[in-house]
Amino acid sequence: MKKWMKGSLLVAMSTIAGCNNLGPGSNPAAVLEGTWKAVFAVPGDLALADVQFIFDANGTLTQITATPPAGATATFNVADTTTSDVTGDQVTITIPTLAGARIFTGTLSADQNSIAGSLSLSLDFPSGSNITLPNGDLTLTRQ
Repeated sequence: MKKWMKGSLLVAMSTIAGCNNLGPGSNPAAVLEGTWKAVFAVPGDLALADVQFIFDANGTLTQITATPPAGATATFNVADTTTSDVTGDQVTITIPTLAGARIFTGTLSADQNSIAGSLSLSLDFPSGSNITLPNGDLTLTRQ
């Protein structure tokens, strides 16, 4: 068999078998890597602060910083507790709390530089019941 035919046959078989010759599968949440500024739709205490969400190379939220107008940045390390899920342009970030979780759900823009969505608080009760309370609209903008 000619050399070019062997190469073509190998490529075709790899494709049919689902073999990925271009490297391991990608992690969709990795698109979140970097620093994102939070912009709250409703004015409030946090709306006055410079709030930043920092994601690692895997797209996992690792740190939240908040700097109020008077200064003195507060840093919250949240590594190994949060989950980030990206499916298509839909983003869900879950931050566990003592009695439930803060959940941000949003839509990633086509240029992947902003996520418009909403923040909610999911509360777990000792009885096993759960309630989710909306907290308002929030946009994350890549810095």
